Amino acid sequence: MRKMLAVAVMVLTVAGVASAQGGGGGGMGGRMQMSPEARDSAQFARLFNGITLNADLTAKAKAIITAAREANAALDPQAPDFREKRTAANAKQTADLKALLTSDADKTKFDENAAMGRGRRGGGH
Repeated sequence: MRKMLAVAVMVLTVAGVASAQGGGGGGMGGRMQMSPEARDSAQFARLFNGITLNADLTAKAKAIITAAREANAALDPQAPDFREKRTAANAKQTADLKALLTSDADKTKFDENAAMGRGRRGGGH
């Protein structure tokens, strides 16, 4: 009886440790991986939080975000100039998205939203 109880405690302890480590989780840090489209939507929502766009500008912004993602995906991470090219592509995306906005208030809000995203990742793109 004692031996069976000890085995049961050990099994439960191992199972608890495995689940605490996110065993079988979904990706980095135990978080689920998002599809590229879901990441695009999340980026759009983050950048344009508090900014109202009409349907035409929304479509243009989403197209810019998708094109930038595809351009970044085409870059070779092993290339010596990878970081420079990625930084340039991301700067172009930011400039293109900001160019869609007409009011200074929206541009200021966009800059704030973009800065919050860079701060969350500990750097910038």
